[in-house]
Amino acid sequence: MERSIESEFSVTETDGNCRYIAYIAAALAKGGAAAQIGFESGRVRLSVAGEEPALRRLAEEKVADILCIGYKYAELRPLICPAGLGEEDREILVAAVIAADLAEDRRCVLTRLRRAADAECTIDGFYRFRLSDLRAKWRGVAACVPAVFTRGKLADFMEYLLGAGRGKVFLKGDAVFDARCRRLRRSSLIEGGHSEMNTLREIVLSGAGKVECLVSPSSRQEDFLRRYYGGRVCFAP
Repeated sequence: MERSIESEFSVTETDGNCRYIAYIAAALAKGGAAAQIGFESGRVRLSVAGEEPALRRLAEEKVADILCIGYKYAELRPLICPAGLGEEDREILVAAVIAADLAEDRRCVLTRLRRAADAECTIDGFYRFRLSDLRAKWRGVAACVPAVFTRGKLADFMEYLLGAGRGKVFLKGDAVFDARCRRLRRSSLIEGGHSEMNTLREIVLSGAGKVECLVSPSSRQEDFLRRYYGGRVCFAP
């Protein structure tokens, strides 16, 4: 039987990225962690006292989300700007490129986080100094994205990137839920706060193969689903 060990670890970030720390803190609070957030010298620190290894594993998983979604978006966004797309379609394309390799990227990052096993995880420092090869891979992927798109071509490219998606997500208003009825919030790592664009991103980032609408979607959501999910969406009666 595994014995609980009372210990402390911390996660730090620049205060401009405090939403990342809030993302970790929300997950840890659900796990029963006693966590404190403090600000000093332009940085925000989340200090956690709780049971190892479960809470630390949870924190590492959330840090991996931050690096493989939030930081990856910041890396890719200036590089993916094909002609022929409006702003919304461009955002959907960037989200799809992130989602296509998300599981593989997270495994890579988690392996390195767990190998490091530091008492303090400095997210921005870890990104700069321990993920240079992954960043180079992302830039290489961005270089392979076609320079010109039409909407039809984007739909085909989305199918290529996400066609192997598995499972189902549920859409209700602006909220997206997984098969275990857990609300998904990964899109908050791209843009803080609520926006309908974040709802569309959330569907893409889920990597799901099917979408079921529990209520009638908005006209913008319905247009997105018909264009990019086609026969893989079930609309509310």
